[in-house]
Amino acid sequence: MRLSEFIRANADKIVHEWEEFAKTLSAGKALPRWILRDHAPAIVKYIADDMEMQQDPVEGEAKNKGEPPSGPVERVAMAHVSLRIESGFDLVQIMAEYRALRSCVLRLWRQSYPESFAAGAAEITRFAEAIDQNVAEAVPYYEERETQYRDRFLGILGHDLRGPLNAIAVGTSLLATDGLNEKQLGTVSRILNSARRLNRMVSDLLDFSRGRLGSPMPIAASADNLGQLVTAVVDEVQTASPQSIVDFESNGDLEGYWDSERLKQLVSNLLWNAIQHGTGKAILVTAAGEENSVVIDVHNEGPPIPKELQATMFDPLVQGKTPDPTRTGLGLGLFIVNEIVAAHHGTIVVTSTEDSGTTFSVRLPRRLS
Repeated sequence: MRLSEFIRANADKIVHEWEEFAKTLSAGKALPRWILRDHAPAIVKYIADDMEMQQDPVEGEAKNKGEPPSGPVERVAMAHVSLRIESGFDLVQIMAEYRALRSCVLRLWRQSYPESFAAGAAEITRFAEAIDQNVAEAVPYYEERETQYRDRFLGILGHDLRGPLNAIAVGTSLLATDGLNEKQLGTVSRILNSARRLNRMVSDLLDFSRGRLGSPMPIAASADNLGQLVTAVVDEVQTASPQSIVDFESNGDLEGYWDSERLKQLVSNLLWNAIQHGTGKAILVTAAGEENSVVIDVHNEGPPIPKELQATMFDPLVQGKTPDPTRTGLGLGLFIVNEIVAAHHGTIVVTSTEDSGTTFSVRLPRRLS
């Protein structure tokens, strides 16, 4: 009996054995029968159908290269993976299921029809290709779904943290006006600075999650003066980091239409980046008005950014090859800066050399078109 015919004739037995194996992967959790079976019958049927289809050399070569399938197998494999993720299966367990299916079918065929099995090299190859097609679809889809779950979790976590952090900041600010002595004021100041730093991390985390989940960064543009905006941020950073020196220079017309809170976030992230990676000398911020745009430069002295890092420095969670024990962020600051610039239809470039230090230069149109 041909292998495809054997699979059709014994589909129930094959699915039953697959179901029994899946039970061993559920880490002691009793899964309902419908979850265990889910799309297994459809997958088994597809494999038999695929083996009986005419296949030209190009199609065979594509399967051998692991190119993902399309059509019914894609939909069935995606649905199967989705349900397995909901049931707590990881990628290793899902791959183990497909290995078990391959082993089960070949073992049953060999036991029932040893002569057909001995002469079935070509059919075994087609069967293996059909299994691999399912695997080729399952792996990237699992990774995509896992990323979505992780990013959604980060978004929920960031949102839930913001409430208690704001309560800490407000309560600490009230304590600072309650006649405390110098030592107590120092303690309260450190708590408030820590709360502010955590709040910045939460904001970056929420923006990161929003971007990864496909939501565009919301922009609410209104008339504002860039010079006043940057001055407010510089004062805030100086208060939170009194040991740092931040100089601000401006010239030209700095009026325009932007999302003021987002631009404050942009300048703040660039300043904290300069504080962390600079030499402790003065940081220079300049804002210049041009005919149809404005330019913000943030300059700091210090070791240059390695060339290999400059290509990925605006990617999320990039923190360089060497761990920095003094780092106080999540590695999202420059990623958020780049997102804000893009949302305003602007550009950002960085120059970094041993002699001149590092400068981030942001150019923004005066209004969103």
